[in-house]
Amino acid sequence: MMQLETFFTVPEQTRLLIFAVLLGIPLGVVFDVLRMLRLLLPHGKLAAALEDVAFLLLWAGALLCFSTVLARGEFRGYYVMSSVLGFLLYRCTLGCVTVPFLGRVLAGIFGSLRRLFRPLFHGVVRICTPLHRKFGHFAKLFRKASFFSHLPLQRDRKMLYNDSGILKRKAALSWQRKQKRKKSGHA
Repeated sequence: MMQLETFFTVPEQTRLLIFAVLLGIPLGVVFDVLRMLRLLLPHGKLAAALEDVAFLLLWAGALLCFSTVLARGEFRGYYVMSSVLGFLLYRCTLGCVTVPFLGRVLAGIFGSLRRLFRPLFHGVVRICTPLHRKFGHFAKLFRKASFFSHLPLQRDRKMLYNDSGILKRKAALSWQRKQKRKKSGHA
């Protein structure tokens, strides 16, 4: 009768260690691509933090898939350490070569996209500039909060929120009555 094994043999653990090291290499490539995008498209700290969190979630997902597919769903600490080792090996060896290469490739892609969309951008600018000259003063009017305040919200003028003058008159009358009461009480 054959018993179910609940542990990995030494050759299986060695194989998993090597595969975990190999898992770190594509993660290093993804990190370099994200780093190149940061250099070519500068953005704020929040976007960089979100990219880092997304990268760490990708790494965690890769480790989860690794342990599910190759390690019978058993998660071991040396998978994490081995993938970090593979990541560092990539960064110190191939990463030194691929970063400048990726930089040139991505700069070429962005440069060609810039050249491709430059006529479109200039066309939009040519259309928007005369429109801005002609209708730009309306933008200043719309920025003011009081521009639409004279327009009623509903057609019925008896609505309380349509006539703020009613509220002001009621408040003024109330204040005047209080003042008369104070004067008559003290006199």
